[in-house]
Amino acid sequence: MKNILGLIMGSIAGWLIWGYFTDDFSVERFFMFLMGIIIGYLFGRSKPKGERTI
Repeated sequence: MKNILGLIMGSIAGWLIWGYFTDDFSVERFFMFLMGIIIGYLFGRSKPKGERTI
């Protein structure tokens, strides 16, 4: 859980820095990115360790 929170906080910081330099705070793209992270984490967590191939 600590890893996923670090990833989310890092992506928020990156989004803010990118938006500051480009003046493009696209909330829709950022929201889709966060949802992809959360869904991927939940699917990866739900599989037993023996079934993971990566």
